[in-house]
Order: sequence, then structure tokens, then C-alpha cells
Amino acid sequence: MNIQNLSLTNFRNFSSKKVVFDPKLTVILGPNGVGKSNILEAVGLLAATRIHKVDTDLDFVRFGQADAKVEGQIDGDETPFRPDYADASTGRQGSAGQGKTLTINLQIDDPQYSSSERSESKSNRGSSPQGRTIYKPYVRKTYYIDGIKKRLVDFTEHFAIVVFEPSDLELVSGSPSDRRHHLDTLLASINRDYWRAISNYNKIVVRRNKVLQRILDGKSKKSELDFWDERLLEHGKYLTEARQQFFEFINFVNGKRGGYSWQIKQSLVTDEKLARNRDRDIAAGVTLSGPHRDDFVFLFRDKNLEFFGSRGEQRMAVLALKLAELEYCNSKRGARPILALDDIFSELDWEHREAVLGVIDKQQTIITAAEAESLPKQIFKKSKVVELR
Repeated sequence: MNIQNLSLTNFRNFSSKKVVFDPKLTVILGPNGVGKSNILEAVGLLAATRIHKVDTDLDFVRFGQADAKVEGQIDGDETPFRPDYADASTGRQGSAGQGKTLTINLQIDDPQYSSSERSESKSNRGSSPQGRTIYKPYVRKTYYIDGIKKRLVDFTEHFAIVVFEPSDLELVSGSPSDRRHHLDTLLASINRDYWRAISNYNKIVVRRNKVLQRILDGKSKKSELDFWDERLLEHGKYLTEARQQFFEFINFVNGKRGGYSWQIKQSLVTDEKLARNRDRDIAAGVTLSGPHRDDFVFLFRDKNLEFFGSRGEQRMAVLALKLAELEYCNSKRGARPILALDDIFSELDWEHREAVLGVIDKQQTIITAAEAESLPKQIFKKSKVVELR
């Protein structure tokens, strides 16, 4: 499960860039602002993973350009994917042993210059203070595997990536929504059924909330919630079980190594709970319970690190989580994902560096750094170095 090379056209700060990766270890060096993280972000997109949060897909397209392209040559692992991740519509398993060319084309559509786009959804429209309709540009993305048009979810069959970056150190003390986003991104990139479930569930919550607001405004009846409650339970149950299984797995493989573990705090929904809390949801105008309210905590010797952990303990807990994610992906896909370390060594002390060095040889690894001096010297003895200027 490797990426051989990456070609970028008008992506982020690159007008044109090709990177050839070593099958085992690649180090990307360059000062801040030259695009090291952008390369990892492009690799993540090919793995159907958003590494960084962006305000809009317009940020992916180089400023002043109308389109962009990301393309990668993927070399699969010889081990086939597990049966539980077969294509739900065909029953066929992914053929991870076959090399593939994955392509993403990004095209900016600006409706103010194209009358055909003026009938697009209202999500692409805004209103000026004077009440005039403003048509906002947006990015139309198309996906191809070996030149054949596909869906983004189809990319998840071919390779996966686990990223460790400085912002991950804030997972411990960050918001529950950040932790849910991290969890959903990981599980959706590994399992297309989870992808479908979380996509459908989020849409259902939005629609149910609209019905709740209409009931509050006296425009709808309570009985209209019955249909959405049924859909909420159907997809919510899958998410609840998948998340629970994930935490059971990583706690088992970690074995509280060093005293670190994780506890999921789930907001469960049942028929009875939805019926009991219906009036409360209507009064609030939003759905107050369900997997969209889940959270998880980092523990060290059973104490919550958000409140009782030192900065060093929090870092070690996040590192332990990343290492456990590698093992989880390997167990589900039958092949190890790519490990990407985005300028992380400057944030780690000696103990953490040793833990990372112990795992980088187990899969293809991509490391970025602003300065060579920030990396352990032994890394350069076995890596390909790509310098950006």
C-alpha cells in the first residue's frame, strides 16, 4: 500500500510539481511556506482523507487559476482487503495488489459568468445587504481511477494514510467536534460502509433539525419526525457500533502501554429516548442526542489528560493513538497505511522520537521538516531526501 509518485498542477502554491517517493522512507525538506504540508495534503486527498481543514475547496486551486489537478501512482499491497470491506453493491473485494493511477480534477465554476450555473442549489448563493442575489464560485471535483470516472469513496479501496502533525497535539484539550472529525476521517478512509453511514447520518440530522424548527414555528406536525427518527436510528446504530469497536481494538493493542488508554463517551439513541426527548428537541430546534454528540477522552492511568495531564503526557497519548491507528488500519485492510509525519520532530522530546523511530520502518513513511537538524541523523542513512526551495 504505497504511493510511487505524485503530480500536481495548480494545486495550492505549486504551478507544477512532481514528487517521486521512496518505497520505504522519504524526507521532504524546505523552509516554512514552500509547500511541504501541501504535498501531504494532496496525498491525503488521493486517500480520500482531508488532512487539514479548509474554509473552502477554492483554497486547493492556485490563486489566479481556474483549475487544478492531483494525480498519483499507487502500488498496492499483495494482501487482499478483508471481506467485510467488499463493495456493497457487487460483493467484490478490492484488488490491493494492482497498481493504479488516481486522479482528481478540480474546476472552479463561477456562476456569475455562466448562466447554466444559475440554477444550482441555494448553497452556492448568498444575499447582499441590498437583497441582491450573489452567486459564489465553487469547485467542481471529478475523480478517476486509471482514467475511468469514479466516486471519491472508491479511492478508499486503494490506499490509506495516517498523519501525525503538530495540530494533533491539541486533540486532547480541543473541542469534541475536532475529536469527532478526527475519528470520522480515520474510519471513513478505511471503511466505505462507515463513509456511507456518516454521510447519510449527517444529512438526516440536518433534515430532522429543519423539521424541528418548522414544528417550533407551527408549520409542521410532530408526526413528521417519525420518518426521520427511523432513519436516525438506522444509521446511528452503525456509527455507534463501529466507533465502539475501534476503541475496543486500540485499547486492546495498546494494552495500556505506558498507562495510556482512551474512553468513548457516546450519546446513544433509542426509540424510547427519542420519544421521551421529542419535546426537548422541538424546544431547542435541534437534535440533542445521537452520535453527532459523541466524544472521547485521553486517559493516563485512568485520569483525564485534558484536565490532569502535563504537556508531555498529552503528547505521548496522541502519539500512542496514532500508532494504534496504524495497527487498526492494518487489521482491517490487510496492509499497512502510509505514515506521514508533518514537521513533528521539532515538537517531540527524546522519548517520543525513539517511539517514532521504532515504527517508521514498518510501512512507507513520509516525513517533512523545515531543517535537517531537527531530524535524528539516523533517518538520513535510509531515506530519500526531496528538497523544496
